[in-house]
Amino acid sequence: MRNYLLLICFVYSLNLLATVREFPVKLSLNTMFDSHTSYATGIKGSVNSGGKIDIKLIDKNTGTLLFQCILNNTSTEFAGDGQSYAKESLGSGAIYYPALWNSLDFKTALFAIDRKHYDQQTIRPYSFLSANLELTLKIEEVNAQMQFFKFPGVGIIDQYGGNSLFHPKHFCYNLANASSFVTKAWTKVKTPNMKANSDLIIAAHRGVWGDNLGAGVPENSIAAIRDTKKYTDVLESDIMITKDKQLIVSHDYSLMRLTDYSGSPRDYLFNMNLSQLKNLHLRKRDMTVTDFKYLTFDDMVDALIKYQLVLTVDIKEIIARRKNGVCIDNCEYDPKTHGEEAKKKVKDSWMEIMKKCIEIAASKNALQYLAFKLPHDYTDLLNYVSDDTLSQVLFMPVIQPTRKDYLDFIDSWIVNGGSRVLAYQTNFRIAGDKYLSPFTRSGVEYTNLLHYVYAKTGLRPGNYPEEPMGPKGIVNRWADWMIKDLRVDWRGDYYFFMGIPYGKIMVLTTDRPDMWIKIDQMYKTITP
Repeated sequence: MRNYLLLICFVYSLNLLATVREFPVKLSLNTMFDSHTSYATGIKGSVNSGGKIDIKLIDKNTGTLLFQCILNNTSTEFAGDGQSYAKESLGSGAIYYPALWNSLDFKTALFAIDRKHYDQQTIRPYSFLSANLELTLKIEEVNAQMQFFKFPGVGIIDQYGGNSLFHPKHFCYNLANASSFVTKAWTKVKTPNMKANSDLIIAAHRGVWGDNLGAGVPENSIAAIRDTKKYTDVLESDIMITKDKQLIVSHDYSLMRLTDYSGSPRDYLFNMNLSQLKNLHLRKRDMTVTDFKYLTFDDMVDALIKYQLVLTVDIKEIIARRKNGVCIDNCEYDPKTHGEEAKKKVKDSWMEIMKKCIEIAASKNALQYLAFKLPHDYTDLLNYVSDDTLSQVLFMPVIQPTRKDYLDFIDSWIVNGGSRVLAYQTNFRIAGDKYLSPFTRSGVEYTNLLHYVYAKTGLRPGNYPEEPMGPKGIVNRWADWMIKDLRVDWRGDYYFFMGIPYGKIMVLTTDRPDMWIKIDQMYKTITP
């Protein structure tokens, strides 16, 4: 009988075996108390009879409990309960805690811990709620399995102790990097807030340039990159390749609009060596020549690190130039005259630039600063770059208005890209565009393509507003000026954009970050 009881106890103890895992976390108090931060928290997971999932965050400096959440029942929503503690039971690190503290009240605990850190500092003045705290995340599972844990300023943590918004090979996945600028910037992009009146992400196209009636600094100059930080953490710039395989930051193939080049307007950047370009001087929007010069991609990566910016890379591959329906330059790249061979040359050119961007950023330990905008499937990339390397950067698939397989394209990225995707650029032009019309897919109704992206991925849609650059209108990569036809293209109309369902969470790549920041702030204050 005694042996039988021992056997029962042994089997029962096996069913209640506990696993405990610990992970280092760096928490930015600036992020925790930022107006964008959601304070929702909790656990998702499976809990068997008599089991539990117990999550703790402990301040390493003082050994004090900052947060505890316990899940006693299986939940597919973020849930859990706190524990009540007398502060005396938590040690000297809790001196500024209330007499009775609930372990879900992490804001009170963070204030108290920061004040305790103040006591330990000799340097004054002390900037409260701005430090990075070193924490220990402790996950205890008793007859249970955690799926996700959500905590403000850290993200949604998976069962392996990483930030689930990112691929495990990405810099931002590691919770030890949770307080880094890059993790905070990309996390903000990847976590749209549909409850806000407006939650736009502004990406400064070519930096901040062209202000003061065109007398401001030139586009893509080092000053334009630096000044981006006035409005946003996100920069978007175009990258091109030279004849001798160097990468240049430039919007135009033609050299005439952007520089003091004195040759032919049909001398293109990709047909010239770096030595022919490095001494050219950039022009302001009003065409005044400056002392600024072209930036190489090496220069750009250095600037991202120095000025603390992240970059969405818009690769300008080599393509054919057609005018009035006729190919006039680079016709070997023209699919209309050279078919599949030309398509392959264009794709190879795009991939070559991406590979070089990755090589340069990797040499500077800066892959985490990059997200590539692209029209290609993830499976296409694998023919040129390894999955291991691709998982260390982010991607923003671009759906052009003329694309016919756009839903299949998005679904392919959902399946194959997964957490490598930053957002989706859903380019529409006017209210009647198919992308802005309701549709049904797999029996589910969607308001528009933006809704589909958000519903399927939780990520942001996006667009390029393409505001006029001046009295000549807009300019293409060949430096051809065009006046926008408002009968077919409403981009640049701020109120049109803000009235689109799911438009308030878009990533907007714009030449006017100064204006879009004001629009975003204005809509944030409107009472629904």
